[in-house]
Amino acid sequence: MLVLSNASSLVRLTCSGAGADIRVHASWTDATGSVVGLGSQNTAAITDTTPTTVVPSPGGANTQRNVKHLNIANIHVSVGPSIIIEHYDGTTYEQLISVTLLPSDTLVLDSTGRWTHRDWQGAEYTYAGPPVATLGIANTLAETMPRELCAEVNSTIPTASGKLWLQLIYLYAGQVINNIAFMSATTGAVAPTNYRAGIFDYANRALLAQTADQLTTTWAANTLKIIPLTASYKVPYNGVYYLGLYMVAGTIITMKGGTARTGGQLAALAPVLCGDSSSGLTTALPNPASGISASASTLWAAVTS
Repeated sequence: MLVLSNASSLVRLTCSGAGADIRVHASWTDATGSVVGLGSQNTAAITDTTPTTVVPSPGGANTQRNVKHLNIANIHVSVGPSIIIEHYDGTTYEQLISVTLLPSDTLVLDSTGRWTHRDWQGAEYTYAGPPVATLGIANTLAETMPRELCAEVNSTIPTASGKLWLQLIYLYAGQVINNIAFMSATTGAVAPTNYRAGIFDYANRALLAQTADQLTTTWAANTLKIIPLTASYKVPYNGVYYLGLYMVAGTIITMKGGTARTGGQLAALAPVLCGDSSSGLTTALPNPASGISASASTLWAAVTS
């Protein structure tokens, strides 16, 4: 439980940055001697960094307030700030919890005093252990293959204009991804009109996060391209995911990757490592993506913070 024990006690919330849209509901019981009453409050939208009271003081000198439920939701579609929740006892502010509240995330305090952080689908975030060490480029969280083992061959990936390429990657719960990185090989993009990357789940290839359409942005040969997501994506569970990339251009890029396998039968076993998916794309990624036609080639890609 969370108790406000005097007439000056309160709970407040502070955002790390402006532009979010944080909504807060609180429910409580008040005890004044043997008299018990119920109360609640919906706080007006919090959109800036001004500390905001989300559970007010009990008011009466002999009244104690027991916070039974505190629900904090970020309903903004793209801004995901860090928030700090503090308890004030009339003299001192003490931090209770601090989290990054991504778009559509919620943070809930229940009547037992337990905090629960849930993602946009209502799933509880799991513990993210120590970061996994890589030898990738700066700020790398995970790679589709270790950079030091990538043969940097000239892979014809994606295989055609407007066709989506999917590449398997292992991600860890709690990782906050801001960018997807790729490396072109000996052929740069000629007259590109659209290209976009995204993160897909493994089970049904649903689109989880994506970059903006890069339109006519140049992409020369043998060039690293780090493409930002439209919003940070926090990985909900340990497991395999797909990175996707398509390009519409007069000549599409070739990509750095590994040496093609002799047969590719092993790579085609579930979970399929990589291959062509949806075709005929123009300005948007598919959701969900089509099934994968397994390839013997492998694309190097990475996700970064």
